[in-house]
Amino acid sequence: MAVSPFKLDAVSRLLAQGKFAQAESELLKLGRISPGDPNVADLLTSLFAETGRFEQAAFAAERRAALLPHDFLAQSTVVQMLLAAKKPEEALARARAVFERSRSQPGAVLVLASALLHLGRGSECAALVAERAAAGIHNDDLRGMRASALLAMGRTPEAEAELRRILQNSPRHRSALSLLATVLNYVPGADLDELFQIHVRYGKEMEKLHPPAPRRAPPTTRSPLTVAMLSPDLHEHSVSRFVEPIVRHADRARVRIVLISMGMTSDATSERLASLADAWHDLRPPSWQRLADICTQEKVDVLIELGGHMTNTPLPYMVPRIAGLQGSAIGYPSTTGLPTIDFRIVDSITDPPGESDRRATERLIRLDPCFLCFQPPIASPEVSALPAPSKGFVTFGSFNAFSKIHDGVLADWAEVLRRVPDSRLHIKGLVADDPGIKRDMQERAAAAGIAPERLTVLGKEGTTRNHLDRYAEIDIALDPFPYHGTTTTCEALWMGVPVVTRTGTTHASRVGASLLNAVGLPQLVAADREGYLNAAASLAGDLPALASMRAGLRERVRASVLCDGPAYARRWAEALIQAAAAPRP
Repeated sequence: MAVSPFKLDAVSRLLAQGKFAQAESELLKLGRISPGDPNVADLLTSLFAETGRFEQAAFAAERRAALLPHDFLAQSTVVQMLLAAKKPEEALARARAVFERSRSQPGAVLVLASALLHLGRGSECAALVAERAAAGIHNDDLRGMRASALLAMGRTPEAEAELRRILQNSPRHRSALSLLATVLNYVPGADLDELFQIHVRYGKEMEKLHPPAPRRAPPTTRSPLTVAMLSPDLHEHSVSRFVEPIVRHADRARVRIVLISMGMTSDATSERLASLADAWHDLRPPSWQRLADICTQEKVDVLIELGGHMTNTPLPYMVPRIAGLQGSAIGYPSTTGLPTIDFRIVDSITDPPGESDRRATERLIRLDPCFLCFQPPIASPEVSALPAPSKGFVTFGSFNAFSKIHDGVLADWAEVLRRVPDSRLHIKGLVADDPGIKRDMQERAAAAGIAPERLTVLGKEGTTRNHLDRYAEIDIALDPFPYHGTTTTCEALWMGVPVVTRTGTTHASRVGASLLNAVGLPQLVAADREGYLNAAASLAGDLPALASMRAGLRERVRASVLCDGPAYARRWAEALIQAAAAPRP
């Protein structure tokens, strides 16, 4: 017997309101009455996921999938819940089983491709989609999945081409617009006006999903100002390194901080952030209505998203106006394109006044001298001695995401190695655990002129400390271009490794300049390729000076504005208070 839609709606409202105990009680009753109703199993899945009980969520999702064996979305939900329950082998086995039963169905291919990409097996994902496309099985979602995998591998031109094919057939495809907006940040020489217009197009398409936003709330003058930050990355993740100084040092007489986590992952970093914040809420699975209810409950004045167009983007939940003032910070290096995002936090180096303002749909709040503040990892090892004297050669390194390492970057690094005889290069990235991606990087590096014996490709470490220990092998870090490192640059400097960067014309290509100026090392910022190559070779040519710089670099960083949490938190709060009190158009 099917459950009445009215009863299902009543339970849905309880979930949206965060009344989980009542919702669970009602659902268990409905499950006994109608064990074969997939809608009950669906709501149970949502309940268990929202309350962090992912094994139970996977069990409920399995029940629903058994009732709907041909519904690929139901099958995908089982895989997602198994991944959230930290059962990757079971998740992948399930995804493979779905695919093998229905190899000719795009939905089945998508289930497996998505699982492979989530597990960092991007080369398999890209190959799977390409093989199925050759067999005549393809659609826009599969092309988008392949584009994501190619971006993760550093094959930016191919990712861009896939996305342009989608948009040629479906100009209003929202996820393709969002991903192309992201990809163009990585493309050297990208047309800046097109980059801006792709973001604007995305914003216009997202607006169509919701009715016009209500009139904005009047300026806020109450104290303390309640600021909520929304992110999928409030765990051991780079974003948390820049959130922590804000929640740790905020003046509670002036601002009250609410953290809203969209992530499926909870760890010691999550617990620490939750203990520092005035309030913490889990938003899983994400729901616009649930977010609105949280903001109403907490009387949020300012809502800031921290992900932009990156993976698991919070942007769709910012489309309907929830708070009187909405912003973007930390996680994304360009405009969002959303008219309901009022401001973005930058600085005068990353976004010089003038052209940067013209290519932003938001008002740019310049938080000089640096738009970020870095919280060094608690378990940091001590800075090691310079490795070059004992090894007999200089080791360059980049621990940036492979998505930033396109063939042009590899060509630059090959030239650095040519100018510094006997030197070596270490490239480290999470995706290198995929043997296919590691092999692809080695082959692309060789094609760029980097001899195999001079290259080491490293993958993920088990702990943050083990990751930081790898800097003991590096003498000089090389920033990619045009998409600079951020957390990796801060980590390298903290571990005593100077970073050479090259500036460009976008926020993404000026972050390195902002960070290096913040720690008083403007001499490591080059204006062009030749300056970049010369700076790297010059550092390598004076090992005593390099050793001296390494020995004092951590204290330089610790004493710099980059790590001055109290001062940064004051600037951050003052900027938001002024923005909230300003007249609204």
